[in-house]
Amino acid sequence: MSAAAASPRRPAGAVARLDALAQVHAEWVPWLRVVRELLPALSDPAWDAGPPVLAPGVEWAPRLAGAGLRPDAGALAQLLQRLFGVAHAQGLHALTGTSAGAHDALAEEALAVFLASINHDPAALDLQASRVGATPEGWRTLARLLPMPYLHACGRGWAAEPDPIWSQGYCPVCGAWPAFAELRGIERTRHLRCGRCGTGWPMAILACTYCGTTDHDTLGTLVVEGQTSKFAAETCSGCSGYLKTCTTLQATPPDEIMVTDLESVEFDLAAVERGFLRPPEPGFALDASLADLAAPPAMPRPQ
Repeated sequence: MSAAAASPRRPAGAVARLDALAQVHAEWVPWLRVVRELLPALSDPAWDAGPPVLAPGVEWAPRLAGAGLRPDAGALAQLLQRLFGVAHAQGLHALTGTSAGAHDALAEEALAVFLASINHDPAALDLQASRVGATPEGWRTLARLLPMPYLHACGRGWAAEPDPIWSQGYCPVCGAWPAFAELRGIERTRHLRCGRCGTGWPMAILACTYCGTTDHDTLGTLVVEGQTSKFAAETCSGCSGYLKTCTTLQATPPDEIMVTDLESVEFDLAAVERGFLRPPEPGFALDASLADLAAPPAMPRPQ
């Protein structure tokens, strides 16, 4: 097993918060156990060993746009096998299919899932889902976890040198839309937080993350009665988009962003009930590739 495949320390803060969620939402326990399996890898420095080969810069393109990615294929296979195994053991057959036994992930298969997920390639993901017997939606849910340790490593690598003029709503590293916005500190400065790579970047307070409008009559705030005032949802009647907000004194640790997103799910439900949605596609298509490989290996058919 490669170093990145081994389980490092448990991120105590994130795990404790997951356990608290499980006490409140018992029906979430199967999924929370899958997330718990992923969490240690998000902060594991072993994933830092394969920095990407960057493409020439294009205006407002994320750093990974067109990049040649160099993940540890063995570590990816180990992680895919663990995530698949936990999901299957928890009865999440929409994510894994119903075939008995553990899924022995191959490096080639893991690389194919990794690249399809990073590039948001629905055709490739749907083909993979059919081969393992999962539903398309379920497989995409599981597959989106696989690139996250590598993406978090990229985010860590560039955290000390952020783009000083970045003003887009999508992530400057991986092109994803943010999971939520932080209203940080006494000044309540607004920082967007990426749920895929953990990156944070500043954004103007009164502006839609998606369409960029600053029209006060178009922008709104949604609160949920009986829920903590820590969270709210910003809405835009122009593009019908919404983004959750989280009031906090300090930046959320990258490995806790998923947990904060789960803790505030009532605000997702409230926004959707009122006709607001998050964009289904990433903010920027990466069109990344695997370094030294012309194309991702085909996923083998199950025997």
